[in-house]
Amino acid sequence: MMQHSCILLACFVAVITGQTAPVQPPYKYPTVCAPKNQTMLDPALPAGTKMPPLPYIPNTFQVRVEANIIDKQQTVIAEEFYDDNNNRAALHILKNNSMDQMVFDYANDQLIYDINGNCTAKNLEFDPNQLLFGMQVPAGSGIPHIYATNQAIHFAQANGLLYKGTTTVRGINVDHWQSCMYWPILLSNFTLDYYFSAYNWSEPDLSIQVPILAEVTGVQYPNHPFHHTYEYFDYRNKIWNDDSVFDTPQGLVCAGRKQTRKVPVLNQQYSYREEIVDSLDQTVSQADVYYDYVGKLMRFDYRPAFSGYPYYTTNPVSEVHDYTTGIAYAIDKTLGNCTMIPIQNTTFDASVKISVNANLSQQFYVSMKTPSQLFYLDNTSYTFEGTRTVRGILCDVFISKRTDFALPGYNNFTSTFEFYFMNQNWQASNNIGLVKGQATDIPVQLRITTPDWVGYQATYNIYNFDSEVPSNQRFTVDNCFDSFSKKSFIIEFPGTWDNSLVGYTNSFISAIGKRIQTVGHVSPIRIQKPTFRVLSSQLYYVATLLEVPPPIANFRKITGKFRQFTNDLQITVSAPEDCARACNDPQKLSQCNSFDYCQSQNLCGLSKSHTEDGSAIVSSSGQCDHYVRTVQSKGFDLSLTNAWNNIKNDVLIGNFKIQVTVNGKAATFKAGSIDDNVLQNANRQLSTQNLMNQFNMQINKGIPGYDDSILTGIAIDDCASACLNQQSWVCNSFSFCFDTGYCTMSQLHPDERPGVVKNSAMCDLYSKKYTANYQVFQGTTVLSSSDTIYQNIFSADECGKLCSNYNGFACKSFDYCDDISTCYLGQAHYYDVPAADKLDSPMCNHYSRKYLSDFKKTQRRRMTNSNDRIIAKVSVDQCAKLCVEEETINCASFGYCGNTTECRLSTASMRNVGQVSSEANLYCDIYNRQTFPDGTPYINNPQKYYKAPSTGYSGGSMAGLAFGMLLVGVLIAVGIYMVLTKVKKPANDGMAVSFVKQDD
Repeated sequence: MMQHSCILLACFVAVITGQTAPVQPPYKYPTVCAPKNQTMLDPALPAGTKMPPLPYIPNTFQVRVEANIIDKQQTVIAEEFYDDNNNRAALHILKNNSMDQMVFDYANDQLIYDINGNCTAKNLEFDPNQLLFGMQVPAGSGIPHIYATNQAIHFAQANGLLYKGTTTVRGINVDHWQSCMYWPILLSNFTLDYYFSAYNWSEPDLSIQVPILAEVTGVQYPNHPFHHTYEYFDYRNKIWNDDSVFDTPQGLVCAGRKQTRKVPVLNQQYSYREEIVDSLDQTVSQADVYYDYVGKLMRFDYRPAFSGYPYYTTNPVSEVHDYTTGIAYAIDKTLGNCTMIPIQNTTFDASVKISVNANLSQQFYVSMKTPSQLFYLDNTSYTFEGTRTVRGILCDVFISKRTDFALPGYNNFTSTFEFYFMNQNWQASNNIGLVKGQATDIPVQLRITTPDWVGYQATYNIYNFDSEVPSNQRFTVDNCFDSFSKKSFIIEFPGTWDNSLVGYTNSFISAIGKRIQTVGHVSPIRIQKPTFRVLSSQLYYVATLLEVPPPIANFRKITGKFRQFTNDLQITVSAPEDCARACNDPQKLSQCNSFDYCQSQNLCGLSKSHTEDGSAIVSSSGQCDHYVRTVQSKGFDLSLTNAWNNIKNDVLIGNFKIQVTVNGKAATFKAGSIDDNVLQNANRQLSTQNLMNQFNMQINKGIPGYDDSILTGIAIDDCASACLNQQSWVCNSFSFCFDTGYCTMSQLHPDERPGVVKNSAMCDLYSKKYTANYQVFQGTTVLSSSDTIYQNIFSADECGKLCSNYNGFACKSFDYCDDISTCYLGQAHYYDVPAADKLDSPMCNHYSRKYLSDFKKTQRRRMTNSNDRIIAKVSVDQCAKLCVEEETINCASFGYCGNTTECRLSTASMRNVGQVSSEANLYCDIYNRQTFPDGTPYINNPQKYYKAPSTGYSGGSMAGLAFGMLLVGVLIAVGIYMVLTKVKKPANDGMAVSFVKQDD
């Protein structure tokens, strides 16, 4: 129950403070006044008048009050909310064009005031309003209060209650009660007249005897008369408003409020999706975040709002931050491009640490924000605000003011942070379910508000929050490395095992990974796609080991600056990449954290200090650049070759042992063998993407009985290559069993006979994807006028197969219309046809050949001595097309730089040693031509591609032409009919003709 258990009923009393209390009340009571603790009839009433029962006021109600302070000629409007059952009360007062509020927090003995947007909390026990709901105003100007006490009418009875009969107020039949009172706390004598609706009067909420009017007339010491009337409207015997009426105003930090609940502590590993509503820019954006403070890894997926560094695209991107090395992997998820750059000090997950050493040079580096820092929960000034419902979820709300939230162009402002966590009585079931089934204290929303002159407001809605360990597959960056810079391997642990070990998969992956890091001297991120499998006689661990990233990616460039007279070692180099490599070599200089590179002198100055713009760095007139390590100096990684040799030797000499707690007991597992003759297949994300992207995959499937050729003991890429290079017959699918290396090739394409596909444990089925070499333009048709048409084609892959194998002309593109199962072949590429020929067609998709598939990519290199033709502002796909179709030169390769969108065609190739030189470059790639469009190996013979098209037609092409001419005739007839109907404009008879696809 409430402390003091108050009922809001009666009246405001004007009080003037600062007066001395009298010994005796100066006010004279009315002539007739009931004795204390008695209820009686007014003697002036007619004989035989019966006294009605005392009005009953429930423990919960709400009511609106109009208070007229007659002696001050003032009207105040109030809304009272009283909920004794839930131990709470609130009063909202409209006065002087301001809506002010008081919240009675009985559980914590506090009274919270919101006066003109300023919120304070005071001790309820010592507050003058502990018994009186009202608004506090400056001393000397009076305090309007609402008189309130337990069962107010009975409190009046204790002072003597006189029944004055019946009358009418606002047209309502009422009973009139009167009490004579003296309040020592207010130094006041007064007469209180109550008017309650008559017992037989019907109220809107069916209440009986509700308050209608209260009138107070009295004198406050020493001689201040007062006269107030209080009219009650819209009385209800329960709280009809939502619970927000008992909350402090949203976004207000209340000074002095007690800290009744600590801010939830987040785990060190979690993932979530966030929706950011930015009112300043009027934008809504989404991002997926994967956070692993233990592994010092963070990844977020989003779509850039504009094209700029480092992506130069607005495609969906994924950025992986490795705080062990300070490198960010920026990946274009559409094109697959990957750029390795230093982690930026402006990224939301980076904490910038600066200190000053003895010689006043600034020490600067970034580190990973802690779990609390990432969510701005590290501020100790958060207070528990109560509960609110957000997105239909009951939440515990925490609020804080902070000055460490920055916005470009604005300085020295205070922000309000309101954080919403799922209430502890609620539970969330995550969608991964690796360890925990349910979780509490889930972040739901963060609201950031700044002052009006800043004008920034943002709402972060947090979805799918999972506080479990993010899967190792979340931080995949192996696509940033070519096939020569990574090694897939398998480690076997012999023995007889129980399948219950599957439940400890994460523990095994973690323990084995730590052993590899220790033995191989590699960073955690260099161990990619780890998987663990349990068989009856073997435990298998499969992973991919990456090469050391380019050393230059560890350093942030400060252009035109250098560190004067403080270099610890000077060497001569020819490029900043060489200087970075030297700084990463502990044999050159241990704990190297920065370097200067002066191009004009080929000078490299290595330093142990972290530096940032300041007294330790001076201008060099553009002659030198300064490079600073992104993170604090760490142990240096070994190369892929050296790391692999260390790991392999550790296994072969019997030292590779791990401990895993199984069923509550620590168990030791010893590796028995290790082999790199394996292709990584973690979560079916195969490392040979260019090869495997030519096939559609069905997990744990096969087509038994259709084995035209069988190979054993090979890797999956060998199986895929064998299928693609089969000469004596056409291989359209293959099945591969990862545990045995068993490869079965078949002429049958599963799309032709889906019914023969069966379940096959441990094996996957791969069918040739003829659309892999074509770029799709959805909802578009380009070849609607083509005369080479095939009907009854039931997949885009079948249509692509017809185009790839067509001999009538060089087929560069096709349209496939699924609803009518029709395939159109064409000689024109999407980039060659005029815009007028590109038509919207919801039923059809256009596919144009990917010229890029004829090339092999060498990442982060730039050709230096051969540039025959340069084209600017084209995409990499258009650059590949220009190279293939270039007739004036024999284009053997091209270079493409994403930061400048520059295309460089060349007759030289890196396929043979000595033909062309290259240099490292973070933004450019080299593409070397491998095949002609028909799939034959490329040679320096441009006439191989630019030959005259054949005039002969195969039986298939003649059949296609026949179908095409038939369909063209039908389309022409339909077209003529449509024109005639439009000209004649016949009346609409409600009939229409449409064509539909019949599945049978």
